[in-house]
Amino acid sequence: MIQLFSPTIRRKEMDSVLTCMVDEKIGPGDINARFVSEIKNFLNLEGAVVFRNTSIALSRALKALLLPEKSAIVISALAPKWQKIAIEEAGFSVILAEVDESTFCITAQTAAAAIEQGGRAIIISQPFGQIPEDIAQIAELGVPIIEDISESAGGSLGEKKSGTFAEIAVWGLEATDIVTAGGGAALCFSQKSAWEAFAPIFRKMVSSDILPDLNCALCLVSLKEWRKNEEIRRTIASVFRSSVLQSRRHKTLPRGADCDFTAAGFPLVVSDGVKDVLSFLERKEIESKMAFQDSAISLISDEISESERENLKTAFSLFSRTVQIPLYPRLKSSHIQTISKVLAALP
Repeated sequence: MIQLFSPTIRRKEMDSVLTCMVDEKIGPGDINARFVSEIKNFLNLEGAVVFRNTSIALSRALKALLLPEKSAIVISALAPKWQKIAIEEAGFSVILAEVDESTFCITAQTAAAAIEQGGRAIIISQPFGQIPEDIAQIAELGVPIIEDISESAGGSLGEKKSGTFAEIAVWGLEATDIVTAGGGAALCFSQKSAWEAFAPIFRKMVSSDILPDLNCALCLVSLKEWRKNEEIRRTIASVFRSSVLQSRRHKTLPRGADCDFTAAGFPLVVSDGVKDVLSFLERKEIESKMAFQDSAISLISDEISESERENLKTAFSLFSRTVQIPLYPRLKSSHIQTISKVLAALP
């Protein structure tokens, strides 16, 4: 069976973690500081803090916005469900915004509609490396925004990198994210004013919130290897995209001329017969899953009204039709050929 995910751990990553263990420096310390410095250089940031998980990072980001209690936060209906859970645990409410079918992202129009419903801040998810084409317009809607760059870190739209369109960005470092520490998240600040405003919150944090050196040792190498790994991912994605076009039955994400998006996984939007496609992939020993099975919309799919469902029509359609295919740097050449042939022959 060709597995769906691989964290792409090579000898360099192993040696880095082993050295950390031999030195008996596994809690937050010097390696964490080095990792933060690398993150700042990678995205040209004013400041960054690396936390133990995405929920802690997002809750601190929301605190930095100084929003009134119980404010409504706008997120994509296809955002990972941890966002909705973390927001509600922090004492805020959630408004789910509709997405664009060709990008899987919210748009300025759907974000504006959510603001009219009472949204006081927006979190912009960037699934499969996609950055909303009108993200600059979203940033001008008059409410603070936070980027989730867990799948888009290193990518860009025009001359700007993901994570720099907003003053604050959350960068997940989980096992399936584009750069991994085995768990954790970086809170990134692209503007000096936002970083200085966060300083009082940072001083009150406890060390148990901060990512240990052991995890940072893994991610330090993973980040340095990003470009090499990304080139491999994009080459594989190009092969798979050609196979999907050859089949003329299903679709995947297009890539615009003015974008430099990351290849964070490979989504297949099935025209019909999702169960048949999943069964076909399983018979060919290719592991797959519904791409948005762990999205925010999955938490409400059985309890919303028909009118609410209609307002999220595109998101529900993508939720029920998008399948994730294996794509990672350590895919063997024989596996790439197998997946390519299967994509071209899907029912």
